[in-house]
Amino acid sequence: MKKHPLVSYLMKITTLSIIVSFVVLFSLLVVPKDYLPVSTPYYILMFYVITFACYCFIYYAPKRLNLKFEQAFFITQLAKMLICIVVLITVIFAHIEKNIKFAFCFVILFVVYQIFEVITLRKLAKEDLKP
Repeated sequence: MKKHPLVSYLMKITTLSIIVSFVVLFSLLVVPKDYLPVSTPYYILMFYVITFACYCFIYYAPKRLNLKFEQAFFITQLAKMLICIVVLITVIFAHIEKNIKFAFCFVILFVVYQIFEVITLRKLAKEDLKP
């Protein structure tokens, strides 16, 4: 029995998030404390939710909203980037984190989840763009 694409994606992103969590946990031994803020698990959860929501939108939007795959992709990427910039600026200016070096961790998480999303969306794009 074939799994629904959303269930399959949810399993993949959960696996990625668990791997990232273990990498962060083990990097606590090597990386200075300033680069790994205490709120890193919340950032991982935030990227997990945003990435899954973007995939759901990209999966359903072409069928229900009569959008092309490329349009749905660019809408989600723009929304994702805006959310991340707002969170980053809010954390910096509200002094939630004591050091701006935490942005390094935030950007790395953003890049990891962005790469994962692009790689997994290739298959969906190939299926959606078939004539």
